[in-house]
Amino acid sequence: MTATVRLSRDADAALILDVVEDAFSAPDHDADEEIDIVRRTWVACHPPRLLELVADDSLIVVGHVMAAPGDLGGQEVLGVAPLCVASERQDEGIGSALMEGIIDHATERGWPLLLVLGDAAYYERFGFEAAWPLHITYPPAGWQSPHFMARRLPGYDPGLRGEFRYCWETDSNR
Repeated sequence: MTATVRLSRDADAALILDVVEDAFSAPDHDADEEIDIVRRTWVACHPPRLLELVADDSLIVVGHVMAAPGDLGGQEVLGVAPLCVASERQDEGIGSALMEGIIDHATERGWPLLLVLGDAAYYERFGFEAAWPLHITYPPAGWQSPHFMARRLPGYDPGLRGEFRYCWETDSNR
């Protein structure tokens, strides 16, 4: 991997949207939903509470991940969405470096928990586990979904439980 993982800057916005579009576009899927998530997260949350990293290769953004505070039963925890890498740069370890970076930043800032909706086989490599056994659910994913996952961080409290809503889903951001 030749890219450098760093905190995003305001000047990265258009490049971030480009990489999100590239990574999530396929013949049977456009990236509109993922682009909307990024834009709505930018409106709902700002640094330092928003954790947003890019993978930068010679001033070209080739990967992106963000984690923003969402609501879990009246308490704030971080929801990760989306994680992406430019199609021509996948399988180089960039996505892994971005996830490790988000976990490190969240830990350093004292967040107790990360939540993500995604591929269980991928996210388990980073210590994520199914969230429902921790009594954490995400209604759009369904009860006992293996795809809605939690990553307990050093400040984890087993009292964190309930239904989760990403920051872009809260009533004040609709």
